[in-house]
Amino acid sequence: MVKILVLYYSRSGNTETLAKAVAEGARSVEGVTVELKRVDYATVEDIVSCDGVAVGSPNYFGYMAGIMKDYFDKAWSVRDKLAGKPYIAFTCGGGSRNTALLSIENVLNAFKMEKVADGIAWGLRDHGPPSERDLTPLRKLGEILAKEALKRKIETPKE
Repeated sequence: MVKILVLYYSRSGNTETLAKAVAEGARSVEGVTVELKRVDYATVEDIVSCDGVAVGSPNYFGYMAGIMKDYFDKAWSVRDKLAGKPYIAFTCGGGSRNTALLSIENVLNAFKMEKVADGIAWGLRDHGPPSERDLTPLRKLGEILAKEALKRKIETPKE
């Protein structure tokens, strides 16, 4: 079994809605389990033990939520265990600018993780709260991540 971690922070519930859509897309792939976890309840072991990770955050002042950055600061000591792990990222904020998305991707790239699809910067100001139709690309993002993690697990089985 392949395990996908959907790690997110949400204060108002909008980013959580996006995270649930990503998790749903990942769950649609046979042979994949998903753990949906708010970052304030996550441990460093959660990211170490998964086969792929989706990271979602609100866009706060053009950056990821501080609690998300704090989580990655704590995970820095295990960065070697994360190298090569597939990831995707998504954000939710006032507009569809991608600065918060880029901040997440920059951190994960510093961990030498591998982005498997372009992230999504969801703009509340541009679109309003996410509708059912709007969640389709997020489900697809979760599916892409799950398929890539599954492919990697099959190509490099543990000894």
